[in-house]
Amino acid sequence: MCRPIADAVDPYKENFGCGKALTRNARAFRPLLIGEVKKELARFVVFYIITIMPKKIDHQTRRKDIARAAVNVIGVNGIDNTRLIDVAREAKVTTGSITHYFEGKDAVMLAALDHVAQKILHLLQTPRDADVSVDALIEMASRSLPLDEEGQRDWRVWLSFFSRAVGDPSLARINNAYYDEFRLGISAVLRALQAEKKLRGNIDTITVADSIITAVDGLGVRAALDPARWTAERQTQQLKAMLLPLLPTP
Repeated sequence: MCRPIADAVDPYKENFGCGKALTRNARAFRPLLIGEVKKELARFVVFYIITIMPKKIDHQTRRKDIARAAVNVIGVNGIDNTRLIDVAREAKVTTGSITHYFEGKDAVMLAALDHVAQKILHLLQTPRDADVSVDALIEMASRSLPLDEEGQRDWRVWLSFFSRAVGDPSLARINNAYYDEFRLGISAVLRALQAEKKLRGNIDTITVADSIITAVDGLGVRAALDPARWTAERQTQQLKAMLLPLLPTP
């Protein structure tokens, strides 16, 4: 009498099933099954090797992402109330990842300041590649004001560093270095205007550049602290009224 299939221990043994016919079938099936297993195993090994290969990380991009996250957190909490864990959550990374790229909280805070400053410096480069005009210069300056939510956030970060720089000489030097770059950038645009006879040639470009920065700073502080009254339209109109007398045409 045949043994039930359920009683079989090894499907490849000759005592599996009924008689010689089934035994021959089992023998014929065995190499086919082993071959399929080998193929599946080979595919699994390739898949496993591919999935465990480390991802190529763009470290510069990762640092910028963390700095951008720090800007977002500082813009809401201020510097003193910002923790690395808050920045990590915003950047969707671990605190260990942050300390891998930065020495500590102070380094992350400086990266946030640099992120805001670089956006302003980028604005200063824009008119050089386009049609240079007094109106373009005023437009460039207005874009550094807190005209929208992102601008308000950036100004809150900037003001947070202002308050710290008052009692921190090293931070004050860093802050002053950024203003030196702003001054040189604006001065270069002013010289380009003079070269194209769109600005009076006898004005001192450094002095006018400082005056523009001072106007933007004063207006930006007021708008950042009182956004309800200082709408984007009011800011741009006020800045134009302040800058036009500084930019006489020939």
